[in-house]
Amino acid sequence: MFTKKYIFETKRTRSRRIFQSIIVLTFLSFISYTLLCVYLPIYAEKQNNISDQAFFQRTPDVIAVFTGDTGRIDYTLKKAEKYPSAKIFITGVYSKNNLEILLKKQGKNISVEDYLEQEGHHIELDYLARNTIENGLATLNYLTTLPTVENVLIISSDYHIFRIASIMQALRDKNSKVNFYYESIARDYGHIKNVKKLVKEVYKYFKTSTFLLFWDREQA
Repeated sequence: MFTKKYIFETKRTRSRRIFQSIIVLTFLSFISYTLLCVYLPIYAEKQNNISDQAFFQRTPDVIAVFTGDTGRIDYTLKKAEKYPSAKIFITGVYSKNNLEILLKKQGKNISVEDYLEQEGHHIELDYLARNTIENGLATLNYLTTLPTVENVLIISSDYHIFRIASIMQALRDKNSKVNFYYESIARDYGHIKNVKKLVKEVYKYFKTSTFLLFWDREQA
């Protein structure tokens, strides 16, 4: 596209050729960006269907939630009621929060001790993760403490799932036999704030993909 069209090219012709090439590349980039924005919720819905089938008559060993947007923890605690034997891992928890505060925010008037005893849950909180890659690393580190784990369900917002799946694929041990499934909270994209989140997420995906391209797993 940037190669010469003529053997003898004037400065004006060269400038015009470069300008046209930039316009074409900009247009193609815009189309690609837009298509990915459209695809993210579709991908998340597909993953929901896969998870529904996988856990139709069985329970995930671990349910991990990547925090960062509203509704994710509440959704996870409700999912925990459906699968009481699953261990719950909440990564990226705000430093001033604890399980008691999180339960109160969900409207549960019950002590932590009673909740864990009555519901039969095992809940682990991670305060160190600051972004999605660190959420993934924290989850993998947690799984190393549970050698019998086979099936893990990861929960987040629908726009977030595609990037999470890409990250987990890049971070996980290639010899690991753990199966990762994904379930998401659907957002209403009739609201401009959710559209903005979707657009921002595509940018984060490209940024994360570039980082992972040069990331050395052995030195992590």
